Amino acid sequence: MKKIFAILLITVMIATVAACGEDKAVNETPQNQETPLTNELPEQPEVESGLEDSTEGGESGSNILVAYFSRVGNTDWEDGVDAIASASLNIRGGEYVGNAEYLAEMAQQATGGDLFFIETAKSYPSDYRQTTDVAKVEQNDDARPALASHVDNMDDYDTIVLIYPNWWGTLPPPLFTFLEEYDFSGKKILPLCTHGGSRLGSSERDISKLCPDAILLDGLAVSGSGAASAKADVEDWINNSGILR
Repeated sequence: MKKIFAILLITVMIATVAACGEDKAVNETPQNQETPLTNELPEQPEVESGLEDSTEGGESGSNILVAYFSRVGNTDWEDGVDAIASASLNIRGGEYVGNAEYLAEMAQQATGGDLFFIETAKSYPSDYRQTTDVAKVEQNDDARPALASHVDNMDDYDTIVLIYPNWWGTLPPPLFTFLEEYDFSGKKILPLCTHGGSRLGSSERDISKLCPDAILLDGLAVSGSGAASAKADVEDWINNSGILR
């Protein structure tokens, strides 16, 4: 009887220890567990650029121009716009930041080039769906939207890092205007595209048509939802392109 009782006691003790171990495993949170992604982006160091908020180029003496187009800066936002509902709109330091702008800062830091914002003369609607409708009409009409910003001395640059969102499978219409405005003969063009699933689409082919005498290097496609964590990818892409001296 004593032997049976001892066996039962040992069994109960083992079961109790096992249960405690299970509780610990369930309640323990790994230190490297990722938190859900949001559109709230971390602060970034200020970008030093000879072209930021300027229409004149080459002030830094760089031979690389990082030119980007983004909805932010080309849209009249309505009060109360929902940044979380828009895949291309983020909030940083209380201000709106587009995915393309965020990637442009990364590319500028990786190259030391000049940063140039491609600004349209006419703003796009605040509503995302309305913007896509306008862009579709522009694409169907083969339109060339007027630009409000210009690079005065494009000849100073031999490399253009061109950053843009994928709109309807290719470049946004203002990019067609930008690429037709200058002579890119002999210049290297590196396309960097944000997308929601279509990657670079036909944008590389369209760049080749618009700039037949340019040297088109391999492009990089970054998912809009992954823009905040794309710094390493952008740096690797730049380093492997051979444009850094």
